[in-house]
Amino acid sequence: MDFSLLPAPILIGLGGLFGLMIGSFFNVVIFRMPRGESVVWPASHCTRCGYVIKWYENLPVVSWLALRGKCRSCSERISIQYPLVELLTGVVAAILIWFWLNDGRGYDLDFKIAVTFLIIASIPIFIIDFRHFLIPDMITFPGIFLGLAISFLPGGGTPMRSVIGALACGSFLWVVGFVAGKIMKKDAMGLGDVKLLAMTGSLFGAETALLGLLFAAFLGTVAGVPMLLLRKLDEHRHIPFGPYICLGTLLSAFYGPTVLNWYFGLLSR
Repeated sequence: MDFSLLPAPILIGLGGLFGLMIGSFFNVVIFRMPRGESVVWPASHCTRCGYVIKWYENLPVVSWLALRGKCRSCSERISIQYPLVELLTGVVAAILIWFWLNDGRGYDLDFKIAVTFLIIASIPIFIIDFRHFLIPDMITFPGIFLGLAISFLPGGGTPMRSVIGALACGSFLWVVGFVAGKIMKKDAMGLGDVKLLAMTGSLFGAETALLGLLFAAFLGTVAGVPMLLLRKLDEHRHIPFGPYICLGTLLSAFYGPTVLNWYFGLLSR
C-alpha cells in the first residue's frame, strides 16, 4: 500500500497513533533501563502486587483513563508519567508528519528519517538522562545503524560519510572526555554521551554533528551558569549533556549552514 496516496489528515492521525505506541514502549525503557532490567521480559506488571497487565489494559492513554490511574488488582496508583509520555510522543509524531507534508517537503528522505528519529528518541533520552545521567544503548546503537542504512537512500549522504561521522564524532568526544578527566582527576564525560554523538554523526555526518556539539556546549553553558550562581551544581550534581546534544544537533541540522555563512561573513569583513 502506498501511504503517500492517503489524505494528509489520515497520515497525521496514523502518525499520532504510531507515536502513542512508541510512547508506551518508551515508558518501559524509562522505568526498566536504569534498573538494568530487560525491556522484553517479564511482561508488563504491577510493581506492587505483580498483577500481569492484560493487553487491553495496556492501551496507550486510554487504559490509564479507564483504570482511573490505578492497578486493577491492588489499586496501587499508576504514575501519570505513563499517559503523559505516550501522549507527548503521539503529539510529536503527528506534528512531524504534518511538518514533512507541508513546510518540510523540500528535504531529502534520509534527512527526514534522521530528524524524525532524533526528535522521537529525544523523549526518553531527556527523561532518563535528567533523572539518572544515563543514555540507553538500545536507542543509540539502533540510531547508529539507522544512519548507515539511510545513507544508501538516493539524494542524501553516503555510507562512507555515515561511518566516518560515527567514528570521528564518537572518538572526538571520547578524547575530550579522557583529557578533561585527567585534568580534573574524575570522570568528565559519560560513554552514553560519546555513543549519542556517534549516533548523530552517523545520522547527519561529522560536520553537522560536531557543529551540533558546539551548540550543545553553548546551550549547556547558558543553562548551567544560573544554576551555578544559585548553587544548584557542585562536584556531585551536574548537568546531563545528552539533551543538549539532541537540541544542538537539531539546530545544526536545520540552521548550521546559515550560522556558518554568517560567521565566516563576519570574519571576511
